[in-house]
Amino acid sequence: MLSRIKNSLSKIISMLTAFVFIVAISAYPKQTVHAGNMPDNQLNDMAIEVAFLVNSYRLENGLHPVYVIPYLCDVARVRSRECIEVFDHKRPDGSKFSTIIDKNLIPYAAIFENIAAGRETPEDTMEQWINSEKHRKAMLNPDLTHMGIGVAYEQNSDYEFYWTQLFIVTDSHFQNEYIPRRYDVIPQAEGDITGDAYIDTYDYLSLADYIYKRSQNIPVYFNPEQLKTADCFRDGLITESDAKVLVRYILGEYDTLPYIF
Repeated sequence: MLSRIKNSLSKIISMLTAFVFIVAISAYPKQTVHAGNMPDNQLNDMAIEVAFLVNSYRLENGLHPVYVIPYLCDVARVRSRECIEVFDHKRPDGSKFSTIIDKNLIPYAAIFENIAAGRETPEDTMEQWINSEKHRKAMLNPDLTHMGIGVAYEQNSDYEFYWTQLFIVTDSHFQNEYIPRRYDVIPQAEGDITGDAYIDTYDYLSLADYIYKRSQNIPVYFNPEQLKTADCFRDGLITESDAKVLVRYILGEYDTLPYIF
């Protein structure tokens, strides 16, 4: 009996939450919304996607993949923030970009930096680097061993998006180094937008947030696998209709996803 009551309450809460958010998406006044930042998890996903694309590009050119080090990603993120202030390989205080790395933590024999700005997606940013001989040469250096990727967003700035690649050559190995996989969030089923293997209210809220922000031109990121599973009609569009289908599936009104007429 207690289990049935809990399940009923859960459905009621889901239904009320869904109703509130569907109304918000459909009826919210179309006005300019200012967002100075993107969530850290979305920026991190975008950075790791760049790391994956770098290794894919290297493999296409017959080169070994490069390890990611979280520390290098952290300092690359700082460099991206610094580029908002001064878009240059020198830091705002005039020192070399390499001074951001503590060589006691990350000893290296050589270091390289690629920076870019103005592109909103990992794919477009990689294209910008690939089309530049100097940046392409850095990514295809056969001696590279490790990298860190950072991205920053600031709406009220010259370029809004700022990207940094840091590459090093070293004989050292690090306990937390890894070869990046394609996406940090990997859906485990249709409708599983958060990648936790459950289709629930959290997936709906993520989708509602995405749809709302896109409608307001607020930067928001879903990786291609998330976009695929969020497309509940498989029509190539992510709209309010997909959100309504997803919530009806969560409430048990629909048996399967994607929804077929």
